[in-house]
Amino acid sequence: MFRNHFLTPSMKINKSTISLNGLEFKSKIGLFDFEKEEGNTFIINISVEVEADKINYDDSIEGTVDYSNLFSIIEGEMSKEYNLIETVAHKISTDIHSQIKNIKLCKLEIIKKNPPIDGNVNNSSFILETTS
Repeated sequence: MFRNHFLTPSMKINKSTISLNGLEFKSKIGLFDFEKEEGNTFIINISVEVEADKINYDDSIEGTVDYSNLFSIIEGEMSKEYNLIETVAHKISTDIHSQIKNIKLCKLEIIKKNPPIDGNVNNSSFILETTS
């Protein structure tokens, strides 16, 4: 069924991915008391794959994923205290799958700048990829 004047009838869409990169938050995530008190800087990169036949490509925000919704979900969780970036990544991914329709895959990377390691380490990171 051809339902969009922006696409040619012979064109097939294999995958649609929406990404936000370099989201920066000051958050109180960590095991140590000083991490909870002072916080740390976290960088988030996220990509969500949308079911290709569920996007309308009609130049309206209702026909796609509004990335401000993605940002709001991430911002909400990053404002809470957690011990582990693994936990907050799982919570963000769960919220995205439950609150935004037509998400097929969510790939989330949380980068923790200056992890509390006695050595020269720029950052640590955790990547979580989930499907519906």
